[in-house]
Amino acid sequence: MKRINPQGAVNNTVLLLFVVLSTTCLAQEAEPESFKPRIRGAIMMANAHVPQASEGEKKIAIIPTWGFDVDYVFHKRWSVALQSDIKIQSFEIENEDVILERTNPVALAAVLHFHCQRNWSFYFGPGYEFEQHENFFLVKVGMEYSFEITEDFEIALNLIYENKEEVYDGITFGIAFNKKLWEKK
Repeated sequence: MKRINPQGAVNNTVLLLFVVLSTTCLAQEAEPESFKPRIRGAIMMANAHVPQASEGEKKIAIIPTWGFDVDYVFHKRWSVALQSDIKIQSFEIENEDVILERTNPVALAAVLHFHCQRNWSFYFGPGYEFEQHENFFLVKVGMEYSFEITEDFEIALNLIYENKEEVYDGITFGIAFNKKLWEKK
């Protein structure tokens, strides 16, 4: 009987989800009349699912996470961002019979956003996860759907996939509170 690799299944599911949802970018939408560069700050409350995580003998399904972002929107379709997050729980990862301890790891990534429609954006970029036992290079891929509340404030839903040097990966789902900090006059 063939065994299914759970990490491969997660990777395939995330890839399929991104492909299906990115088709929304193909729909035509009216362009905004004018564009002004701006800076946006965000705080995100999230939960990360790390399939390989455990705490002793107990498997951990969800790890609470806080995220902090700063975005510079330099074009109506493009922005760059510095994204960070901290997992508010210690956990262990078993990788090839080696146990790695992770104590409140902090991730920092520089990402490029593509804003395909008014409310949808997709992003990707490299980063680093810092932790007292061992640091890892990471690759982050994510998408965001935002709800404009006022001209300066929006609430956004985020779905993020991170791969840490093929050692472990995780999927994070969160809600972000975005505030415009600056706009060119």
